[in-house]
Amino acid sequence: PEKLLNLNSYIYIKNMNQTIKNIGIKFGLFLALILSIINVGIYFYDYNIMASTANGFILLFVIIIFGLISTALAKFKIGGFITFKQAFTPYILTISIGIFISTIVQFLIYSVIDPETGELLKETLRNMYVEQIMKSNGTQEEIAASIAEVKLTNPLAFGGLISSAVIRIAMLSVAGILIALIFRNRSEFIAPVEPKQ
Repeated sequence: PEKLLNLNSYIYIKNMNQTIKNIGIKFGLFLALILSIINVGIYFYDYNIMASTANGFILLFVIIIFGLISTALAKFKIGGFITFKQAFTPYILTISIGIFISTIVQFLIYSVIDPETGELLKETLRNMYVEQIMKSNGTQEEIAASIAEVKLTNPLAFGGLISSAVIRIAMLSVAGILIALIFRNRSEFIAPVEPKQ
């Protein structure tokens, strides 16, 4: 009976974890669709919005909201009891899938489909970076070196976009940790050991 109970508990927890992952993946794909639609809309309306600080904050807000909803739904789906790891999993899956897919879409739009507009966007982004550098408190030599480096870089290169996506995910993970801490139950059970074959 004890082995049967452990086996049932293991299967139950395994099914719970799979449910949580499925929610994270589904919300991640939905987020990717929303972000991609926004990217396409910006492309057709005015590509300069890509360099807007306000646009960046709005997108971050949308991403966090999706992650929060996925965590809340996961807790509801598994009966209201969720550990920290289980609460964080759907959040990180949602934002990672959403950000990576939308980043690839952005690369395809400005580097493959319409490289001419991509060149214009690169110049806009470089000018934005130069303005930020000029406002820094560095020495004239440091500012000049930074500006020269910016003018040589390609802000829409695939490697650079992926690196930026990774950094964005890492930053947003802080919000995910706070959300997981809020949603998790204070007393967490210990998952039973996987039964030996």
